Amino acid sequence: MPNPSMLLVSQNSCLLREMDTIAAGLGDLDLGTCPGLDQAHALLETEGLALVLVDLPPRHEDKEVIAFLRALAARHKHCPCVILGDEYRTEQAVTLFRAGAAEYYGPIQDPAKLAYLVDVLTMVARTEGAAGGPARTPERLARLHSRNYALAPEMLDIMDQLRRVIPQETTLLLVGETGTGKTQLARLIHDLSPRREEPFTVIDCGSLSASLIETEMFGHAKGAFTGADREHAGKFTAAGKGTLLLDEINSLPLPLQSKLLRAVDDRQYEPVGSTRSLPLQARVIAASNVPLEDEVAAGRFRADLYYRLNVVGFFLPPLRERRGTVIPLADRFLANFALRNGRDLRRLTADAQRALAEYDWPGNIRELRNVIERAVALAPGPEVQLKDLPENVRAPKRWAEAFRADSVLCDVEGIIPLAKTKEEAEVVRIRQALTKHKNNRLRAAAELGISRMGLYKKLHKYGLMTSKSSV
Repeated sequence: MPNPSMLLVSQNSCLLREMDTIAAGLGDLDLGTCPGLDQAHALLETEGLALVLVDLPPRHEDKEVIAFLRALAARHKHCPCVILGDEYRTEQAVTLFRAGAAEYYGPIQDPAKLAYLVDVLTMVARTEGAAGGPARTPERLARLHSRNYALAPEMLDIMDQLRRVIPQETTLLLVGETGTGKTQLARLIHDLSPRREEPFTVIDCGSLSASLIETEMFGHAKGAFTGADREHAGKFTAAGKGTLLLDEINSLPLPLQSKLLRAVDDRQYEPVGSTRSLPLQARVIAASNVPLEDEVAAGRFRADLYYRLNVVGFFLPPLRERRGTVIPLADRFLANFALRNGRDLRRLTADAQRALAEYDWPGNIRELRNVIERAVALAPGPEVQLKDLPENVRAPKRWAEAFRADSVLCDVEGIIPLAKTKEEAEVVRIRQALTKHKNNRLRAAAELGISRMGLYKKLHKYGLMTSKSSV
């Protein structure tokens, strides 16, 4: 099978040389070039096209790029197209995302970032091409080509290290605040690994009670307990030879941590009520929204399990520490939600962009996604304005002061003044969400980007269970 091909549309001689070096370095990628989109249309008949990169000259007409994107989709439906502009323009980004562009950047000054971008976006095609392997599934390619959160400059070191361990069997630990993209990153690891044709299975350790999570993980034998009238295969079995993500592993009860340690160490486990051992064939990835070493120090997490899971560990920085990705992410979400809902929304106003860029995003990427979805639903015209954003985003200081002054929030007596500590800030955000949703904990947890079980734990921790909340 011939090598998959990459097409570069550019008149920039420096970029042409850089891309030639990148293709040669990868070794299994053929590079084709042409100076403009008119000539590029003729090259769309190329078989096995894995990536198209279009370097736009200044003041280029968007309609020409849109026509090319449509022609590319008609001939190579799942081939990603990366657009490089002379500068980042949010309106152009939204327009091209809606037309099908996989990524949109201003000029990429760092050759390492460009090399990594090409490497990741063509990895599946190159791997399968070399193996003469299975057909690329549309779902996996769609996921793979929507990873711009991972291609931010702040993430390059992490992603470079991940690329090295992806083909191996190494157990991985992903640590980061809720909403930073741990599940998406685990899915990316799976999609790029040799296990990509096998199941990707998630166990949310924070959403299940202690009485349910053991059977959810390991399954149970018939008659193991009252009501167990048939054998149940847990997710360790369902994962097969694929990838098993243990999300919110920090919420796993201590008694189950011992059983999990044995399963990961011995690569076998026993269903509840059974004496028969089953093989653990899946690769294990654990994710935590708090540093596990702190949980170990507090006696809530077994040290030996922590060391076993933390063979290779990665910390995903919160969105407030990678602010350069906020507007590109917002543009992508705007394009997706506008297209999905049939809205002709094309841009974020300068005031709206400024508010988004300055906000601290305690809910990280998930909160940003929710904010943009809300704005798309409410915006009356062709642009998202400042007034279309939630008050806590457009005026965070006034919002915090209002809650600091309100002495009857959520029916909780003795409001603690807001200080610059993480715990006190969490209390304020939890109260905000509970008040907004009339004390419905399920909806409040969804807005905060945590599980309902996670919210219960925080309510207990901060002494907020006296509020009369529903569900």
